[in-house]
Amino acid sequence: MIFGGDEMEVYHMSDTLSLGEKLSPDYKESLLLAAPFADALARGRDCFYSVLYSAKYLWASLSKFGMTDMQTDFVKWAVEGVFEFVRRTEFPASCGRFGGNYYFESKEDCAVLYEIDWGRASEAERAAIRLFAVELAEDAPERHDMRLFDEAYDSFEEQEDLDAAIKFARRYFSGGQTDEPMWEILSGAEAAAVRDLTDWLHCAEK
Repeated sequence: MIFGGDEMEVYHMSDTLSLGEKLSPDYKESLLLAAPFADALARGRDCFYSVLYSAKYLWASLSKFGMTDMQTDFVKWAVEGVFEFVRRTEFPASCGRFGGNYYFESKEDCAVLYEIDWGRASEAERAAIRLFAVELAEDAPERHDMRLFDEAYDSFEEQEDLDAAIKFARRYFSGGQTDEPMWEILSGAEAAAVRDLTDWLHCAEK
């Protein structure tokens, strides 16, 4: 889904961004973790599952030593890889999930996402998350329902169903939505953090 307009103010949460800093696409270099799954799927289903089970074994090994986190979450990166494969092959004009950055239209949406993603995190992890108002130089950013990715993740975590993940990815990039959508703005255009709203975020959680 696309919506138009001039340069706009949107909202972004980060544990690394600083006030006044410009956001570059995939500034955390997460594509490095998802691309092997997308590349493997391009070679075939068997190749994809081979990479998946290798990543699953690595996660199990790291888990024994308490070394797992989001960066080692093989389910997340496998699903991200499926979404990237579908984008490359069926929606090449669309901004990739790592070809830009994620923003939200309201502070309230950020507060909801904050609780979803960090509600059970440690106090230190929660305190590290900052909320910024961002000036986005984009006249037609993409708007997708992030809950479609969440549903793809949940489904894949339970059943490792590649076909289901592909269907969720198609709905996501074609502008589909769930019954209660959470819209994320995806854009690779120039953007800069212009206001720090972290105090508001932490007050909103109380």
